[in-house]
Amino acid sequence: MTKKQQGELRRWIAFSAIVVALFALIILGKSIAERSGILDDTGLIGSNSTIDIGLIDAPKSLDIRTEQGTAVEQALLGNVYETLIGRDENNRLIPSLANSWSTSKDGRTVTLRLRANTTFSNGDTLDADDVVWSLQHIISDKYVGYERLGSIAAVSSEDARTVTLTLREPDATLLRALSGRAGIVYDSTANPDYATQAMGSGPFIVERTYRQGAATITLQRNERYWGSSTAASSQISLHYYGDESSLIKAAADGKVELALPLEHTSIADISKRTGMKAVQGSSTSKVMLVFNCGTESPMSDLRTRQSFRYLIDTAAVASSATDAKQALGGPIGPLEPGYEDLTGVYPHDQTKAAQMLTYYSTRYFGDLTFLVPQEYQTLGEQLNEYLKQGTSTLTTINPDMQVVDDATLNQRLASGDFKLALITVSGTDNVDLFNGVNNTLQYQNGNAQQEYQQAVASANDADYAAHMKTFAQTVSQDAAAAWLYERGINIAVNPKLTGYPVNLTDEILPLKDLTLGKQH
Repeated sequence: MTKKQQGELRRWIAFSAIVVALFALIILGKSIAERSGILDDTGLIGSNSTIDIGLIDAPKSLDIRTEQGTAVEQALLGNVYETLIGRDENNRLIPSLANSWSTSKDGRTVTLRLRANTTFSNGDTLDADDVVWSLQHIISDKYVGYERLGSIAAVSSEDARTVTLTLREPDATLLRALSGRAGIVYDSTANPDYATQAMGSGPFIVERTYRQGAATITLQRNERYWGSSTAASSQISLHYYGDESSLIKAAADGKVELALPLEHTSIADISKRTGMKAVQGSSTSKVMLVFNCGTESPMSDLRTRQSFRYLIDTAAVASSATDAKQALGGPIGPLEPGYEDLTGVYPHDQTKAAQMLTYYSTRYFGDLTFLVPQEYQTLGEQLNEYLKQGTSTLTTINPDMQVVDDATLNQRLASGDFKLALITVSGTDNVDLFNGVNNTLQYQNGNAQQEYQQAVASANDADYAAHMKTFAQTVSQDAAAAWLYERGINIAVNPKLTGYPVNLTDEILPLKDLTLGKQH
C-alpha cells in the first residue's frame, strides 16, 4: 500500500469515527431528552412529562366505594378505576370495559360483552367473574350509586367475556348508571386499603399511600395498562387548594397547567388574572329556585308558582352569573337525553305576574322562608328583588332570605323547613326531585310520574329521550321549580396543554391524553 493510499485510509477512518461519534451523541441526546420529557418524536414535551393540576376540595378518602361527593370521582374515575360503560364529553354512552351491550326486546335482560385482554394494574386478569363480583358487592354493600342498580334481580357470567344482567323490570337508566361509580369493576382477588390506596384497571396508578387532608394526589402512568396506548404523561399531580383565590394565585404563579373549576371568576377575568387561556365547558349541574309544594305552603298553589316564574328574569340571571353556561326553563339540560329549550314557557313578564297575584290577600304569603347557600348570596339577593316586584296594594311578597351553610341547607331541605330554596343539583338528582322518587319538595304530578315511568320502561334510547322530553314539558308547565341556568365549568389552561377534557369535568376528569406541547 502506498503512502498516499495509507493517508487516505487514515483520513477515511478518522472521518468514519467522527460520524459514528456524532451519531452516538445524537442518539444519546434524544434518549436523555425523551427520558426527561423534553422531546418525543412528535415534538411534544409529552411522553414522559409531568403535569400539575389545581383543584378545590380534596377528598377525605380514596375509597371511591363509600366516599361521598364528586372530588374522589374527579381524581380516580376514568384514571385509576374504569367502568363497564363510558361517557364521552357530550355525555353520550360509549364502550369502555364492555366493548358492546344489548338489551332484549322485553327490556328485562342486558348482555355485556367485555373486551379481551383487560387487566388490573397489578397484572391480574379482568374478566366476567370480576364484573359479577363487583356488581354484587356494590348492591349488597350499598356502595355509592347502588340505588341506580335497583332493577337488577340477578347477575351471571356466561363465559369469561360475557355478563348477563336479569332485571325485575325494564330500566332505560341502567346503562347510564353503569357509566358511573355503580359500574366500576374491582379486582375480586385483591384486598387493598381502599381509603389510602387505589387499584383499578385504568391508565394511572396512585403513586403513594394517601392520607386524609393531603394536599396532593399523584397519579403515575400504569405501564401495564391494557389499552392500545398508555397515558400520554408519566405523572400528573392533583393539587388541592382551600379556596378559589388560592387556586387563581397558583395559576398566575405558573404552579399549575390546568385550574378548575373557577366558578366565581368570569371568563374574561380568568385570562387577566392568570395569563392563561380561559375555557368554559358544559355540565349537567343546574342552579334552580325550588318550591316547597306541601299543602301547608303557599307554593302548593299552581298560580303562585307560575307568577313567581314570571317575576324572575331568567335570561338576566344567566347573563350575570359567572358560573352560568346558558339559561334553562326545565329539568333537562343540553347534555341530557330529551333536552328541549323551555325558557319560553314562562318568559319574564312582571305585568302578567302582578295580574295573577291580585288573586291573593296581603297575608297569604306570610313567612316566606327563603334559604340561600353562602356561595350564592349575591344571586339570592337578585332573586329576592325580583320576587318583591310582585308586591302591590293587594299582595305583599317579602321573602325571609336566610343565608346558610351547606349542611344546614341540606338538613332544612330534608325536614321541609323552607318555602323557597336556591340549590344546585346534577341532572339525575334534579329529575328525581320531580318524578316521585324524591319527596324533598313534596311535589306530586301524576302525569309527570307516569311519563317518567314510561321513559324508564323504554326499550331503546330514542323512546327514552322522547318520553323524557314530554316529562320535562309537563314539569316545566306545572312550574314545579324555577330553573335558572346550566352551570358552566370555567377552566384556566396553559396554552401548551393538549388533550384536556372540557365538559363534565365537575364529575369526571379523564387525564389519559393530557400532555404538554409546543405553543403555537
